[in-house]
Amino acid sequence: MVTIREIARKSGFSAATVSRLLNHDPTFSIAEDTKQHILEVAHELGYDRKEITPPQRNIAVFFAITPKEELEDIYFNNLRQNIQENAHKQNMTVTFYHDPATIDQIATDDATDGFIAVGSFPTAILHKLQAFSSNGVFIDTNPLPESFNSVQPDLTYIVKHAIDVFRARGFQRIGFIGGCSFDPDTHQAGLDERERVFRSYMQELGLLDERYIFSAGHFAVGTGYQLGQQVATTLADQLPDGFFVASDPIAVGVLQAFNEAGIIIPKDTSIISVNDIDVAKYVSPPLTTFHIDIPELSRLAINLLKDDLTSSSTTKRRILVNAKMVVRKSFLPNELDEAEPR
Repeated sequence: MVTIREIARKSGFSAATVSRLLNHDPTFSIAEDTKQHILEVAHELGYDRKEITPPQRNIAVFFAITPKEELEDIYFNNLRQNIQENAHKQNMTVTFYHDPATIDQIATDDATDGFIAVGSFPTAILHKLQAFSSNGVFIDTNPLPESFNSVQPDLTYIVKHAIDVFRARGFQRIGFIGGCSFDPDTHQAGLDERERVFRSYMQELGLLDERYIFSAGHFAVGTGYQLGQQVATTLADQLPDGFFVASDPIAVGVLQAFNEAGIIIPKDTSIISVNDIDVAKYVSPPLTTFHIDIPELSRLAINLLKDDLTSSSTTKRRILVNAKMVVRKSFLPNELDEAEPR
């Protein structure tokens, strides 16, 4: 067990000073740089972090998600709330900035200790973020892995596992319905990572069929409805065995279009989706979907940032978070055919 004297010896301050700080003496006044140095030494020596109140930190959250996108996809609203909650637990005050250009206004603000970034950023803004602070964590993506840490859902695992689950059921004709990624510099639509992995893995398996791939637009209910109509019109009675749908909001729109076209799920085709937003369990039929643990994504991001702020290490980390498939009626694996889905 690390002692007060060991911390005092390594930090260069008296045992009395260290003791009063770590025991939260309300009458004790100490310079911020001294406090920070002692806390860093305590962390490095393995002092029980539960016994240390983290220093107050001011964190900028560059939330490059438009209000429309946040309204259309509850995932981002949940992410915002969980960032705030986990930051509060670590004694961090967060300020959200929707417009990345605001970085120019706070670049000289010495009170900002680090940042979290969510969304897509133009190259010019990424360069400004590099100059702004080396203490930064991206959630969902990481366009600069050499400069910043990131926490991301393991989309490669999710897509491949969905395909494997379909195949274990005997499905060979597997389709994809999803949105596009948009280049923040050119605003041109491009291949989303989920579609890229889907195409690559299906090609590897010798099962890729372009007739069954439908992608366009943003990850929204409206996109899913339009794509669902295209599926119903284009494929009619030649539907694949199942569709992997890139997000729950898109899947909700697809279900609406399928219901209108008389396509019965899972009789005519099955659906596996991603996110497990609240509405997924209430649509008809309820969605089988991968649960992305947003509280865990946020907690890990805050902890990575805290480590950046209390450590001298320059090593950058990319954490991939797995997701568990929640089985409902839009697709039932073989072993659950006779079981009651959630």
